Amino acid sequence: MIRSASISDAAPIAKALWSIWHALKARQIPAPLHAYPSCEALRDEIANDLSRWLVCESSDSQQMGFFGLFPPGREKAYKRWGFSEQFVDVQHFACLLSGSILIHHFQLLASHFPQQSILLCIPSQLRDAYWAALKAGFALLGESPLIIGTVAWLYLDREGRRAKIQAKLQRAKVIAQPDMTTRRGRREQ
Repeated sequence: MIRSASISDAAPIAKALWSIWHALKARQIPAPLHAYPSCEALRDEIANDLSRWLVCESSDSQQMGFFGLFPPGREKAYKRWGFSEQFVDVQHFACLLSGSILIHHFQLLASHFPQQSILLCIPSQLRDAYWAALKAGFALLGESPLIIGTVAWLYLDREGRRAKIQAKLQRAKVIAQPDMTTRRGRREQ
């Protein structure tokens, strides 16, 4: 089940996210850890805007997850790139869970927003999260190269805009067209 976060969820989400960011930093994967002086500051930010957070409940506490959403239309660039004002931009999620759990979470997210397109940006090094999103119906728009690694832009297109968005993102050099021979080689390994 997926539901909106409540005030009692702020501390567990913050603690989980703080732990995830430390694990990403240890693996040299970019994380916004520097933007928060402490886990408590993150908790306060979450508590102050619970409308941006969803919780995936489970009877097993190891399978619980969350999604941190940015409000639609928050940046003019997204509109310029062809995203609708109603699309869902997932900024944070429990990305270190196993792929089988994440597939279920992504499916819950998709069913929670049956009419809206959803954007996920996942560091390519997080293969379980990447493949889980693909198996849940998301399609690769492209990859953004970073100093260390790349970020895959994955999109669940409900409005038939994927090709248009992909072309605009490539023209703006936000994403590079994925090298499908490399992708196939990774799958076969």
